[in-house]
Amino acid sequence: MKYFLKYSFLFICIFCFLTAGNSQQNKKTKAKMAASKKVGTSKKKKPVKSSKSKKKAKKSNSKKKNRVVRKKNTATFNVETADLSKLLQSNNIATPTLDTIPEKEVSIISAFKPQLKNIAKLNFTKAINKTDTSTTVLNYQVPTQNLSFQYRPISLIPRSYKEKETSFPVNTTNLKVGFGNYNNQFFEASYNAMDENNHSHAFDASFETSNGMQYLQQYNHKNFTYIGNINLKENYSIQTEAFYQNTQRYRFGLVPDNSSLSLAAYSQSFTNFGTTLKWVNEGSQNSLMNKMFNPILKFENFKGLANTNNLWVEMYNPMSFKLKGTGRINLDFNYNYNKYTHTNFVNQTNSFFTIQPTIEINKWNSSIKVGVKPSFTSDEFALFPVVQISKKLNDTNYLLVANWQTILTNNNYASLSMMNPWIAAPNSLKITTQVKKALDVYVNASKRFQYSFGLSLNDYHNIPFFNRINNIAPSSFFGLQYQPIFEYRAITLEFATSMRYQLNDQFILKGNAKYIQFNSIKENTNAWGILPLNLNGDLSWYPSKKWSIDGSVQYWSGTSFQNEAGNAYDLNNTLILNASFNYQLTTHLKAWAKAENLLDKKYQRWAEYPSLGVQLIAGIVYSFHK
Repeated sequence: MKYFLKYSFLFICIFCFLTAGNSQQNKKTKAKMAASKKVGTSKKKKPVKSSKSKKKAKKSNSKKKNRVVRKKNTATFNVETADLSKLLQSNNIATPTLDTIPEKEVSIISAFKPQLKNIAKLNFTKAINKTDTSTTVLNYQVPTQNLSFQYRPISLIPRSYKEKETSFPVNTTNLKVGFGNYNNQFFEASYNAMDENNHSHAFDASFETSNGMQYLQQYNHKNFTYIGNINLKENYSIQTEAFYQNTQRYRFGLVPDNSSLSLAAYSQSFTNFGTTLKWVNEGSQNSLMNKMFNPILKFENFKGLANTNNLWVEMYNPMSFKLKGTGRINLDFNYNYNKYTHTNFVNQTNSFFTIQPTIEINKWNSSIKVGVKPSFTSDEFALFPVVQISKKLNDTNYLLVANWQTILTNNNYASLSMMNPWIAAPNSLKITTQVKKALDVYVNASKRFQYSFGLSLNDYHNIPFFNRINNIAPSSFFGLQYQPIFEYRAITLEFATSMRYQLNDQFILKGNAKYIQFNSIKENTNAWGILPLNLNGDLSWYPSKKWSIDGSVQYWSGTSFQNEAGNAYDLNNTLILNASFNYQLTTHLKAWAKAENLLDKKYQRWAEYPSLGVQLIAGIVYSFHK
C-alpha cells in the first residue's frame, strides 16, 4: 500500500507536468497562426463532412488519438515555418540568421580565504582561528570580445647537470702533514703556478710509510707528478703529464714472526715512471688540421722483481669528418707496443694496430654507428664488427644504447701489479680480447638524480686470473706469491649499474655495482682472484664554506683460490667503511683527518694477506698563498 501511494503520487506529478507543457505549446501555435493571418496569408476552406462520416472517423481513430495529435502538431509547425519563409522571399525581406553558437560562460574561482584574526584587546576572550576551507564560485556573463588569453610556459627543468669544475689557486704552495696509528706518516708538497705566457704548471710530491701490525707488514710509497698545459698559439696547446712511483713492501703472507732471513729476501719492490702528451685544438671544428690530427701519446717503463723490465707505448688518434646533413665518418686508429724483458726467459714483444672506420647517422632522435675494426697483432689478423645504436625515447628521459664491439688490452707488468700487488714476475704476457654485446639504459630522472644499468654478454680470450703459487720448498719460501694465469677462453654474463645524486654544490652521492657470472671457462676450474660482486659508494658533503666531509663504502663477495692441497675455496664477503673531513681553521691553515676500515674487521682481498684494523690519521695543511 505504501509503494502504491508513492508511485501514484509520482504518476500524477508527471501527468501534470506533461499537460502543462502541451498547453503551453498549443498557445504558441495559435499565436503563430494569428500572426500569419495578419500578414495576409489565406487558406482554403475544407469541405464540410456529414455527421455520419464524422462519427465513423471518430471511432476509427479513437485508439491512435495521442499519436496523431503529436504528428499533427509537428506537421503544422513545419508548414507554418515553410509558409513564413516563402512570404519573406516574395516580399524581398532578408531571412534572419539564427545564432547556433551557445553562450559562453567563464567560471572564476576565488582563492581568497578569509580568516578571523586574534583579538588583542584586554579583558576579551581570545578568539579561535577559523580557517575557511570552502571555495566560492561566482558565475559571470562576459562577452567574448572582452576576453583575453595569455600563455604562461612552465619553468624549464634541465635534465643534465654540469658538474662544477675544480679550480686551483694560482701560484700557491701547500704543505700537508699527517700522523696516525701503526706509525703511519704522510708528507705531501704541491705547487701550482701560471707564467706570463699563460702556461700552467702543477707539481705534487708525496711520501707515506707505515709499520703495520704483523711482521713484514710495513711499506713505504713515493710519488711525484707533474701536470702542465703549454700554449703554442692562440688555439693550440699541449697537455703533459709525467709521473714517478716507487712502492716498497714485503711479502708477509704465511711468514712466521721468528724468521731470521733478511728483509731483502721478502722484498716486493716496484718502480714505474712515464709520461703522457696530448695535442689540444680549440679552434674551428671544420679545419682539416683539427679533424685529422688529435694524437694522444703514452709511455711507461716498469721495473719489477728478478730484474724484469717492461716498456709500454701507446698512440691513439681519433679522426672525424662531417657529411652533409646529419652524417659523420669516423676513422680512429690505435697503436700499442709492449716489450717485456725477463732474465730467465726469452724477451717477449706484443703489439697491435687497429683501425676503426665507421659511418655515424644522427637522425630520428637516435644515433646509428656501423663499421668494422681490422686488427693487426703480433700473431694474427682479425676483423671485428662495430655496431652501436642509441635511441632516446620520445617525451621521456630514457636513453637506450645497444652496442657490439671488441676491446683489445695489451697486458703489461704494471697493470697486473696494480690488480694484485703480491704477484711474481710473469713468465709471459698476452693480449686480452673482449667481444662485448651490451644493452644499457641511461635515465635522467631530474637535474639532481641520474642512474643507469646494463647487461652484457662477453667473450674473453686470454683474460688474466690470479692464483697462489704452491709446492715451494721451505728453504726457498720467501712469502706467499701469486702468478698471473691467462685463461684461453671464458664467457661471462655481466650486470653493471651506477647512480649519481647531487643537491646543489653541497651534497654529492655516487655509487656503482658490478656482477660477473662465468658461464663457461675453457681451461681453469674457477675464475681465480676475480670478484663476482663488487659495490662502491662515495659521499661528499659541504655543510659550510669551512667544512667538507667525505665517506665511502665498499662491499664485495669472496673470490676463489686454492689452498696448499690444491682444493678450491672462497673467501668471506667484505664490507668496508671509510670517512674523512677537512676544516678551514684560518686563511692559510686547514685541519684534516681520515679513517679507514671503521668496522675494524681484518678482511682479506687476497688469501693469506689480512688487512689492518681501524686506521686513523690526522694532520694539517698550510697554504702559502696571498
